[in-house]
Amino acid sequence: MKNWRRPYFFIIIFCFLFEANPAYCKSIFQKKIGKAELEFEFGMYYTCLSYYQSLTEKTIPYVSEKNELLIYKNLFTESLVPKFLLIEGSVYPFPNLGVFIKRDYRQLYDSANISKNFNLVKSICVGFEEPYALSIFLGNVLSFRPEGSKEYEGKGYMGFLVSAGNYHIKDNELIEDRWVEMEWKIKGNRVEPKGKMGWSFRIGGRSHGNSYIKDVFYFSIYRDRTDFSFERFSLLKNSSVEYIMDIDRDTYKVMRHLFMIGGKIPVRKPKIALELKLGFVWEGSEKYTGPLERTAKSEAFQILLRPNIKF
Repeated sequence: MKNWRRPYFFIIIFCFLFEANPAYCKSIFQKKIGKAELEFEFGMYYTCLSYYQSLTEKTIPYVSEKNELLIYKNLFTESLVPKFLLIEGSVYPFPNLGVFIKRDYRQLYDSANISKNFNLVKSICVGFEEPYALSIFLGNVLSFRPEGSKEYEGKGYMGFLVSAGNYHIKDNELIEDRWVEMEWKIKGNRVEPKGKMGWSFRIGGRSHGNSYIKDVFYFSIYRDRTDFSFERFSLLKNSSVEYIMDIDRDTYKVMRHLFMIGGKIPVRKPKIALELKLGFVWEGSEKYTGPLERTAKSEAFQILLRPNIKF
């Protein structure tokens, strides 16, 4: 390997091994202001500043329920009457990192090609199709963090979300695009001493201002769980799965599949989990048209391989 590549290649390998989980964000700052709440959360895939405003006389309720199915049930029954308004600005560090590397270190990006369908940088950074977003959420919010606790954190959400932005990411490149999406979602993450759990179920539609990008309906499901009290692989307790499907709004043809499945082996001391994720992302030839149309078929299909060490 040429000398100029070595330091940057090690950066890629570091990110590859310590790739963050898109469902988990670390709460860095949290402050209650009457019935409202301000929170800053950091994650390598998802970093956000959120403002929560209660539409009733109550603040965000704490839920101690540990059964996963009952958590979903509580979110669903409580969301029938919207009780919270959430305004959020979010940025996605790893997808932006992919854009940065391809734009400013193209030789490094090209050197990360393992095969025509597998690029290390793209494998790490694929996910969000935008660098940032501004969102408004109307629904219900539950807290999994007892007052004053440092060992527990996380929230659950269920309701309607409207998001917008002015850029789109295609093959780790920024494209000007004023987009708007509307969705119904259930989302959450819960961190406790014995493990972590994250989930997201979304269905909605996205409209693009750039006429060369197809408008789509989409469906997405994500679940990730780590149980340190169960030190071996388990399909329910130590695994992850993610699936996204985009459908052309006009022709109802499938425009995109993203699928990933992972297995984990947790270790109590030190408290880490060894994980291997396998998957792929495929995009139809009609997803982009005109000057954005792909000329290389290899760009439409990418293998995803992510060995991770999670703390």
